[in-house]
Amino acid sequence: MILMLTGQFSGSCSFREKKSDADVLKAFNLRMSGKADQAKTLLESVIKKDSTNAMAFYELARLQNYMLIGGGDVKIADIVSSAGKAVKYDPENVTYAYYKAIAFFFNAFMAMEQGQDKVKPLVTETSDEFEKVLKLKPDYYEAMLYLVEIYGMLPKDMGGDSLKAIDYANKLSKMDRYFGAKAKAALLPENSDRVRYWENFLATDNKNPEILSEVGKAFLFKDDPNSAEKYFNEAKMIDPSKNILILDLARYHMMKVMQNKDIVKTELPLVKGFLEAYLKSVPEPVIPLKTYAMGLLVRVNMFLGNQEQAEKLMGEAKALDPYFSRASGVPILLLFDPPDKISHHYFSFFSPF
Repeated sequence: MILMLTGQFSGSCSFREKKSDADVLKAFNLRMSGKADQAKTLLESVIKKDSTNAMAFYELARLQNYMLIGGGDVKIADIVSSAGKAVKYDPENVTYAYYKAIAFFFNAFMAMEQGQDKVKPLVTETSDEFEKVLKLKPDYYEAMLYLVEIYGMLPKDMGGDSLKAIDYANKLSKMDRYFGAKAKAALLPENSDRVRYWENFLATDNKNPEILSEVGKAFLFKDDPNSAEKYFNEAKMIDPSKNILILDLARYHMMKVMQNKDIVKTELPLVKGFLEAYLKSVPEPVIPLKTYAMGLLVRVNMFLGNQEQAEKLMGEAKALDPYFSRASGVPILLLFDPPDKISHHYFSFFSPF
């Protein structure tokens, strides 16, 4: 009788867990289809039934992140709190640990931008969180690369440590050629020829879409967008998901306008062309990225005096996703991986591309 009851209880718990996980995945899909408010309501109902559901808190943290960049009433502290609860209730899950570390970095970075005095302790906490990720998964290259940037690109009084940066960069170089190159690139002197640096890697690996992308980005920093586009196109031919690089070309020309309003008439038509090309590209952009691009097009049309077209496009974007990103940078792609998948997306807090 005891064995039978125990089996029934275990089966019941297993059913509830599967149902909860299915609801979290449903919430993720709702957010990805532009229904963030419905996703939030569903996640809150899951957490109300099970206040220790780690996956629900992880997805809630990402939803809060997405709503924040979309103008929602969310604070960074909310994201950090939810991410912390995800790790608390499933401390062995490296996906949750990685996202928690990035949430901490986001918090520290905003403190840097605002010139707050407490930057160093926030950076130290961030480094500690990435160290914890590596204890769970020593070959999590993206987490190690964040440590290279933190230790190598920040001054000592903000938590930097050049020796640690070099140590992690050397470790990465032994583990993975591409990420090792990324790490060493982060530590290059400011006046280094980054085009030549990445072309040296390309010479022995000319079909690697990641390295082709890096060469293209190096050309953007060199104010040579035509060469950048050439390498981006080569990367897209090998890996169609690299169509997101079109957004970097659009943003490059948009930033030129922000720096010099006298070139509006020559640069903004280029921005418009790249954004329209991205919206028509294959694979079709997911709704959060589609509406982000539409939002940039709204700005372009307003600058060009196309008020009616801008208002129409804004209405279409809001109808698809009321919380589409209003930020200038491309939304972080790790927000768009399913919650049961280890994310290998990386973005730099210190570089626009």
